Amino acid sequence: MATVGGNRQEKRKRIMSYFINATIELMEKEGIENLTIRKVAEQAKYNSATLYHYFSNLDELELFASVKCLDEYMQETLIHKAEGKDFQEWYLGQWRCFCRHSFQRPRIYNFLFFSPEGTQNLNEVFRRYYEIYPNEKEEKTEDYEGFLKEGDFFKRNEDLLRDVIRERNYVISEQEIKELNEMSVLIYRGMLAIMRSDRDKPTVDEAVDKTVRYLAKTLDAYHLG
Repeated sequence: MATVGGNRQEKRKRIMSYFINATIELMEKEGIENLTIRKVAEQAKYNSATLYHYFSNLDELELFASVKCLDEYMQETLIHKAEGKDFQEWYLGQWRCFCRHSFQRPRIYNFLFFSPEGTQNLNEVFRRYYEIYPNEKEEKTEDYEGFLKEGDFFKRNEDLLRDVIRERNYVISEQEIKELNEMSVLIYRGMLAIMRSDRDKPTVDEAVDKTVRYLAKTLDAYHLG
């Protein structure tokens, strides 16, 4: 009986992964705003009724697909490791990596980090996501998971700033930390909005370089170099 139950669970995870992968393909090709249950079901070669056996609605499916898109990013960086680098090199390197991945998929990253559906449900989605894709929950993914699922992008970046400022013994006031954090996130969100546009937007490399350059200026303003 245990084997039968295990097989049933594996089948459920497998079919869920079909729908998630189909959603990612459509999100990248047509954009999140053009997704429908019918399109996803057809892409996965199932019907809509079957899809509803595995996901409660389109928002939930979009969120699972968005989390999966973070895999490449999480495989590339270790956000809490700053040894051997000065603050500016490490901090801007982390931002450059994040910008490069997010500007390639701006609609997905905006949905995940700045939509109500994303920010309110990240914790639960991460838990359920790694039940479907257990092989992706490696040590470095676990290191990064707490940062990603915090639910508030401003708080995530502020916590990151505080950790490194404390480690490096920089002298900076609470108000300055909050100002630096707010400027950094607003710079990023501004470029992310531009990259979501379909007209007159820079290349990914141009967008990354400009964003990191502006972020560097915020550090210089607070003498964090």
